[in-house]
Parts: sequence; C-alpha cells; structure tokens
Amino acid sequence: MALIVLGGLASAALLLRPPPTDAETLCRTDAPLSAHTIVLVDSTDRLEARHRRKLRAVLAQERGRLGQFDRLTIMRINVRRPQEPSILFSRCLPRPPEQTTPLFENARMIQTAWDEDFAQALDSALRSASSGGPQRASPIIAALRAVAADPDFGAEIPRRRLVLMSDLLEHNPQGFSLYVSGANYAAWRGAAPNGAPDFARVDLRVVPIDRPDNAERQAAAMEHFWPAFFDAADVQSVSIDPAP
Repeated sequence: MALIVLGGLASAALLLRPPPTDAETLCRTDAPLSAHTIVLVDSTDRLEARHRRKLRAVLAQERGRLGQFDRLTIMRINVRRPQEPSILFSRCLPRPPEQTTPLFENARMIQTAWDEDFAQALDSALRSASSGGPQRASPIIAALRAVAADPDFGAEIPRRRLVLMSDLLEHNPQGFSLYVSGANYAAWRGAAPNGAPDFARVDLRVVPIDRPDNAERQAAAMEHFWPAFFDAADVQSVSIDPAP
C-alpha cells in the first residue's frame, strides 16, 4: 500500500512540475514557441503626449492578448544601425501564480519580475520617444527587414503578430524618401533589388502616429506606398488603428 501511495505521489509530482524554461526569456525549452508578438516602435521623431498615451495603451493591449508561454518583444527603430532595432524587452509570459505549485516554483516572484521588466521596457520606450527632435533618417523599411529576418520570429512559429507604431514616413537621405513629392511603391521597388521582406502568415497591426505638419505626405504614403508594400510582403492580415 505504501508503495502505491508513493507511486501516486510521484506521478502527481510529475504532473504538477512546471515545464522547463530558459532562464533569460522564460520560454519553454521542451516545446517549440507557439506564438510571438513583436511591437516595433518608431521614435525617430519626437512622440507627443497623445502618442505616448497611445503607446502605453498599445503595449497593455498586446500584453493582454498573450497566452501562457507566448512571447512578446518590444523593439525600437535604431537610426545608427537601421538593420539592428534596439530590443527593449523579449520574454515569454509565465504561467499565472494561481495555476502553479509553490512546491516547484515561486510563481509570484517570476510574475513580479516579468511585470517589472515589462514596465522598465515601457518606460525606456517612453523616455526615448519623448526626448530629442527630428532625426536625420527614419529607416522603417530596414527595421521591418530586420524583424522579418529575426530567427526568433521564424515561419515555423504558428502564430506571429507584428505591431508597427510609426508615422510611416520612410526617409533615407541617400535613397528613397516618402518626403519626396510623388514617391510611391513603384519608385521604391525599382531601386530595391531585394523587394519587400517576407511576412507570410504574419498578422500586422499598424498604429499610425499623426504628424499634422506632414498630414498630406502621410495620406499619400498610406495611399500610394504602404498598401502595395504590405501586399508584396504577403502579410496575412492588416489592421490600422485610427490616428490619435
């Protein structure tokens, strides 16, 4: 009888034991990643208070969409190294404390650490967004290429989501710029031998940043450039938030 009880306890322990996870990302190491959301923030120009409120709301919404062990990454466009967006945060969401066993893991401590890191990433994004003036470039396309090439955002992940918060005014002083009158997708494609990045089976959410001084350029970009670009990138679905 004692052996049966011990066997039952051992089986229960195995069932209750949490899955193994990576110490840095908190993602499971015994199973492939099932979902990854990347939030790419364009703060190459100053974000006003209304934009920062929107950014805070967007990050809270995307955090709320996560399931257990889904990954959330927050990136910021890097003008100095356009092909290397700055990674502010990249973690999988741990199991909630109420679904864990204190015998095997301190779930509340893990959740608290996750929330603190998430809050720090948000604060970092907001600080960078509220400082400085216009930058010499706005390499949105280069940052999108970097996201598409990220090995942690590969096509083997069943559910991928990209959130782009930007004024959508691509500007390369030595190349293509949506600040130039008449700039459109055909002009960019003619000078871009590699074409659009591959976002097949990626759901895209666009969060526009309004720039009243460039409202006409933004409208032209949304009509003559980005729809064709996203179509060429084979985006699975596109949703566009209303401007703040």
